[in-house]
Amino acid sequence: MAITIKPALRKNPQNKDAAAKYYAQVVLAPEMALKQIADRCTLTGSDIKAVLDALMTVIKRNLANGSPVRLGDLGSFRPSVSGKGLEDASKCGANSVKKARVIYVPSTEIKEAVAMYSFSKAGASAANEEGGDEKPDPKPGEGGGEAPDPAA
Repeated sequence: MAITIKPALRKNPQNKDAAAKYYAQVVLAPEMALKQIADRCTLTGSDIKAVLDALMTVIKRNLANGSPVRLGDLGSFRPSVSGKGLEDASKCGANSVKKARVIYVPSTEIKEAVAMYSFSKAGASAANEEGGDEKPDPKPGEGGGEAPDPAA
């Protein structure tokens, strides 16, 4: 199994006068649904929905209090801000915050799975595709093989 990509023409946001270039863009596959999780365990769809609703409540509350949230094999979330740079520390406060956001850091297990992704170009067969169906080599010189199915 591979992630399908297609070329997307994009301008350089830092140099508006530069010629646009093609960049690889993921062609999204069908979305995963809660039913797929329920089919892999003994919980019902409503049980899974209840757990996810509770998880969202706890994540939102903790992030709003400035606490990072660590979710084991899923990774962690932490609050972050960006704002105006000021020369005087005494003037740096809530007014200097422009934007709040959440940073997600995947677990080692997820990072390892991502490193094993393979790619194929949309509409191209593996036999005649140039530069496609290749995995990035995170550790040159070590074995290869099929990427494990993260859903398995």
